[in-house]
Amino acid sequence: MNTQLPVSAEDAPNCLRSCSEFYEKLQTEITLANGSQILGLMVVNLQRSDRIAALMSEQQASQLQGSLWSRLKPILRSRDSLVFVSPNEFWLMLPGLSVPALAILAAHRVLGVLEMPMPAESVNVYFTPCIGIACTPLEGVNALTMLRMADNAQKKALSEHQKFSVASSDAHANLLPENLPKLVAEVIEANGLNVVYQPKVQLDGMRVHSVEALVRWPSDHPEYVPVNVLIETVERCGLVEALTLQVLNTVLRESSLWKVAGLDVLIWVNLSARLLSQAHLSATLAHKMDIWFTHPSKIGLEITESALIQDVAQTTEVLSELKRLGFHLSIDDFGTGYSSFAYLRRFPIDELKVDKLFVQGMTESLQDRQIVKSIIDLAHNFGLPVVAEGVEDEKTLLALKAMGCEQIQGFYFAKPMPAQELLTWCAEFHRLHAV
Repeated sequence: MNTQLPVSAEDAPNCLRSCSEFYEKLQTEITLANGSQILGLMVVNLQRSDRIAALMSEQQASQLQGSLWSRLKPILRSRDSLVFVSPNEFWLMLPGLSVPALAILAAHRVLGVLEMPMPAESVNVYFTPCIGIACTPLEGVNALTMLRMADNAQKKALSEHQKFSVASSDAHANLLPENLPKLVAEVIEANGLNVVYQPKVQLDGMRVHSVEALVRWPSDHPEYVPVNVLIETVERCGLVEALTLQVLNTVLRESSLWKVAGLDVLIWVNLSARLLSQAHLSATLAHKMDIWFTHPSKIGLEITESALIQDVAQTTEVLSELKRLGFHLSIDDFGTGYSSFAYLRRFPIDELKVDKLFVQGMTESLQDRQIVKSIIDLAHNFGLPVVAEGVEDEKTLLALKAMGCEQIQGFYFAKPMPAQELLTWCAEFHRLHAV
């Protein structure tokens, strides 16, 4: 139940009018949060007795909520948002934190406010507040899951007679539905998975060279499944081909609209190791391209380094056929496996992609920097361009550029985004970097 404040929206811009409004804003803030901008969320239970609530008149209840808001408002920043869910609960969103510890500091301030008696006409109401806290970064989390994490943390604090509790970073794994394989199969069968795209920028000329298609669990689904769990489930349950073909189908449909709008870029799709063992893979992918009247040269296939060496003879045969058809091929996460240099000659690869594990540590770690430099030099010795993934700051970008890295992918330029948003982003990026 949402309750109404005895103030106007103009007087209380931080106080949202409904849970749905709060939910939508929380989802937006989650997409904006990154490594340097943390989002905090509190579920606050006021813990007053039902008997007191039942005895209060509607006017007293309204005055009590007004008193609560007048106490809370001075401790909120301009970007913070609050919604009263019921007479005994409210949610508080804290965007733009520099460290998670600031969410705990904010919880102490909230507790300080709530532990003072609140006037409601002729009576004072006393609360015993209990707070659950959740903070980003959380891999693939959505608004519903973050709220459930904070709510579970609040219940944990209550059961342990604590004033607050912070959800652990892996707590969302405990929220997975029990019927996960069946649920994933149903979403795939219903063509319900989302695809987002992250640009790869060519440093020479500052143009969008290509984009990587990444699968995501549908954000409007009542359950939530993180990307890594989705992929693991798909691999374990034999749904890899169905997922890959659904992603490819979405990519071909959405990219056809880009071409009409003037954007024609290479699109990379991740290829599972399990698919490389299927003799009919080339024919299946070629058939899908024919359906959409698209040449395979418009699609790139990313294969992890470890997948290449599971069956070298079979992999070489499949990749050679894919290359003959016109697909571009890339080794993803290079540097994390154990492939022989000789394989780079044997496999018909078009580029190497340096794993973000080394890229993100290269400005602080001499070892990581040397690994990245060695991979770039190795690729160039084989005549292959290099893509560095996970680039999040200018210092890393400049270091990679000095090493001769051709392409950059990462939050420094853009996060993964839906098809229509990518179209707008690319147009603006090319406008800003026009010679």
